[in-house]
Amino acid sequence: MSEATHADNLSVYEIGYLLASNVPEEKIPSEAEAVAKIINSAGSTVIASEEPHRIKLAYEMRKKNVSGSYEKYNEAYFGWIKFEVASDVIENIKKSVEIHPSVLRMLLTNTVRESTYLGKRAPAIAAEIAFKKTPADKVAEEAVSHVEKKEVTPASVEEMDKSIDEMVKEA
Repeated sequence: MSEATHADNLSVYEIGYLLASNVPEEKIPSEAEAVAKIINSAGSTVIASEEPHRIKLAYEMRKKNVSGSYEKYNEAYFGWIKFEVASDVIENIKKSVEIHPSVLRMLLTNTVRESTYLGKRAPAIAAEIAFKKTPADKVAEEAVSHVEKKEVTPASVEEMDKSIDEMVKEA
């Protein structure tokens, strides 16, 4: 495959994953590194990532263990990795992450290269953008405040008919 064709075949993906809460806290970085190694071994380029941190799950999850019984989880470690890779190897990456022993669940999404993560500041940033006024906004407000406020009365049916007749005559 030529270099140009290979570059055209690249896509940006993000994997969000949950690591089991029964993994000892000191082993979480090595488990996250194992997930990253799966992704890197496919020839991907990591764009951004977040180390796993403990979260409370919205509902109880179950995962079958080696003995055939189910383990229940109310908490897990959530992490994510955004990467760029050839689209023909993404299924292999997905399957490899899914079968990793400490991964409870994973979600693979196709995304954009740009950073879209706002984190905990998202509501504050949105409010700041909504209420930020540019110099042009301030000038427009001053111009409107200087114009006399004119009371508008609703037009009668006769006035509207007369106005329509005048427009039709002009055409």
